[in-house]
Amino acid sequence: MIDDVLANPLRHLKDSIIELILNALRNRCITDRLRGYLYLIIQEPPRKEFGDLAIPLPRLLTSCRGMDLRELASLIINSVGGSSLISRAEASGSYLNFFINTRTYGSLVLKAVRELGDRYGVPKADRPKRIVVEFVSANPIHPLHIGSGRNAVIGDFISRLLIASGHEVERRYYVDDVGLQTAYLAYGYLKLGKPEPPSGIKPDHYYGMIYAATVTVIDVLKLRNELQKAKELGDYARIKELNSRVDELMAHLQRLRDKVRKEVDKLIDELSGEEDPEASVKALMKAYEAGRPEASVIREVAEKVLEGIKETLQTLGVNIDRWDWESDLFREGLVRDVLGRAKEASNYVLHKGVPALDFKYLLQDKGLREKLRVPKGLEVPPLILVREDGSTLYTTRDIAYTLKKFKEFRADEVINVIAVEQTLPQTQLRLALHSLGFRREAENTIHYSYEMVRMSGASMSSRRGVYVTVDEVIGRMNELVKEIMQLRGGNDDTLPLKVARSAFRYMMLSTTPSKVLVFDISRALDRKQLSGPYLQYTYARAASVLRKANGVPWDKVSFEYGVEGLRRDLLWLVGAFPEVMSKTLEKLEPDDLIGHLNRLSDTFNRWYDQEPIAKEPNEVLRALKLFITEGVRLSLKVGMGILGMDVLERI
Repeated sequence: MIDDVLANPLRHLKDSIIELILNALRNRCITDRLRGYLYLIIQEPPRKEFGDLAIPLPRLLTSCRGMDLRELASLIINSVGGSSLISRAEASGSYLNFFINTRTYGSLVLKAVRELGDRYGVPKADRPKRIVVEFVSANPIHPLHIGSGRNAVIGDFISRLLIASGHEVERRYYVDDVGLQTAYLAYGYLKLGKPEPPSGIKPDHYYGMIYAATVTVIDVLKLRNELQKAKELGDYARIKELNSRVDELMAHLQRLRDKVRKEVDKLIDELSGEEDPEASVKALMKAYEAGRPEASVIREVAEKVLEGIKETLQTLGVNIDRWDWESDLFREGLVRDVLGRAKEASNYVLHKGVPALDFKYLLQDKGLREKLRVPKGLEVPPLILVREDGSTLYTTRDIAYTLKKFKEFRADEVINVIAVEQTLPQTQLRLALHSLGFRREAENTIHYSYEMVRMSGASMSSRRGVYVTVDEVIGRMNELVKEIMQLRGGNDDTLPLKVARSAFRYMMLSTTPSKVLVFDISRALDRKQLSGPYLQYTYARAASVLRKANGVPWDKVSFEYGVEGLRRDLLWLVGAFPEVMSKTLEKLEPDDLIGHLNRLSDTFNRWYDQEPIAKEPNEVLRALKLFITEGVRLSLKVGMGILGMDVLERI
């Protein structure tokens, strides 16, 4: 069992300051509820000359009536002598600033780094849970594009963090093989005689082009039928509009034809002879949902696409524990059970002639809205369960899948990493679970939303085969790293991919998930600042220093003198790392961690350029410098590991 003080030196420091303040104010202020409040308002000043931690005094006056700021500050300052961790406190304007005793606090950080080693900074959950994280779950119709890449990296980060903190985690991928998109792909695949990818083309890329070509040819044929009717009616405005749309689609088709000429030409010939190819696609979809053998071609081609997707995830270093097929929900009777239970629900209605769940009365309960995390201002229409043609909707099937995840893993919580566009369906999912009597599941189904990814000058459409794939981006980054290595005389063949994928992962995690991410390859590979390679380079530099010095002479480390300037800043940042990790676990967001690692790297590299470390002539000061370097190295190693980046001893 790790001692709480060792596990989080900065939190222990904050606790000491808070205890000091409470003792100082105990007879003059209302302190019953002040402890938690103090922890919320204690903060790091913007500049180090203002202290290491600070308290805004006006925020305490409501608990200390009859006192002014000067008297309040004086009470606390006079009690500082009771803490060995604080050297002094000073009032500055409306703030009370605290300065650490570097000797006692440094000794605390030293003990934590030395005793915990690779476990330093890893937070431990108070109550470990069994958690399912479902992520990626891209449709098996094309390769992973950069939006799905962000999903994959975020989901993997969450999983790594939860596992490291002691939770039992199962990573699941939901293979959405039921629906029109997979039916379009299978239809084109059949018309082409079930072709295999040519040599050198990954199956997900090849079948992604088949899907786009099939959809586009059918859309062109449909528009041409509408165009013929417009000509018969003499509707010239409509004719002009349709001609423009046909030209646009033909341009997309030509681009696809440039890549798979034989396949596109054959699709045009085959589908032009069909009376209603769109109806044929829908019939194939319904047959697959009904489990008819003749429709098994959908799963056949989806499995081929998944081969390519799995290869991409392997390249990224992303692991999946369970692959769940949507069609299996029907085979196992889970969707039927959900529909049967829905008919017994009090809010089951016929909405526009089809079965639905109406949530209007549930949504009037403010407490329930909060418990189920219904976004404020979100209009939630009835959830349609079954279409007019008898086929089910995605969210209906997702109800069954959510129950499957909870049951099979005996999960306490399910986290769905899904784009922000799915906010409404995810809200309807939780409301539906509650309506069907699965209240625990409803309250513990978490939608972890993220925004889209953009690349300069690139717009995406999977229907037209227009997207930037993870494979393309990683491949381009890999080549750029190789070019840089060749110029520097490097010969490690495994290194470029490790740098490239780490740069990709860093970039995907560097922006808060709730914000749109603009991906820039040159920025992602910048070795000088704010990038994955920058963190890797800093780690390798710190590791090199320690190798040359044969490690840290722990028994010689002393804080009697020499902890000033950048050394003091680094001691603070190393000591703060466990607190940053703890907050990262609490929020399940990576930006605070990345920001801290950037700050740590910047400070270390400035220090490294200014003074010797391993070659420091003073033996005692050298030991202190090597300890600080080890603290930096461990913080980077643990942090990058949680981010899923490759930790490189040499670069």
